[in-house]
Amino acid sequence: MATNFGTLKTQVGQRVGDTSDSFATIIGTYINQRYKDILRRTNWQALDDDYTVSASAGTASYELPTNFGKEIYVYDTVSKIDISASTLEILEGAYQKELKDTGTVEAYCIYDTADATARTKSIRFFRNLASDIDFEVPYILRPLDMSASTEVPCIECERAIEYGAACDAWMHKRQFAKAGWYEQLYEKEISNLMWDKTNQPNLLHMMSPAALDRNEGI
Repeated sequence: MATNFGTLKTQVGQRVGDTSDSFATIIGTYINQRYKDILRRTNWQALDDDYTVSASAGTASYELPTNFGKEIYVYDTVSKIDISASTLEILEGAYQKELKDTGTVEAYCIYDTADATARTKSIRFFRNLASDIDFEVPYILRPLDMSASTEVPCIECERAIEYGAACDAWMHKRQFAKAGWYEQLYEKEISNLMWDKTNQPNLLHMMSPAALDRNEGI
């Protein structure tokens, strides 16, 4: 059963011998920091596989959800083709005279946008759309802070979160030896998470060795 944010704060407080409300607030920050670190390192399967960008004719750029991490693919549901990935630098540099042209969509890029209050990601299509098109854009979830006591992590990683937050809590109390011990437990638990994700008994990983040209690179 998943452990929620409120329970995690209590458990970490018990590990460091401080269950006060004021320290629980500090622990909550540490929990979210570790949660984000774990998802960046181990999240390959928590997806939004039903996301669609409904693009309008003449408009090239669209803001993406706040929990958008990395796209799996971009698929044109009208032409029934995959759209090639590019970068904003390539599009701006190689196609600067054509960026406002309207025509068949040949590529897309994901880029960061920001204002005074928030950072988001947007998707830009090249060229501008000649007609309305829905693009399927399934993506890996980007970790967001947990805030409500009833929230739970999107993957099973509660033990690693608890160890990591306990390390930070001991650091806060200047108990560096205890913090170091929990950091080791944290890294070991992340290794276990990675092993659990890659250990698929019914999936055979195969290699196809190929001989290299002896003169390659000379």
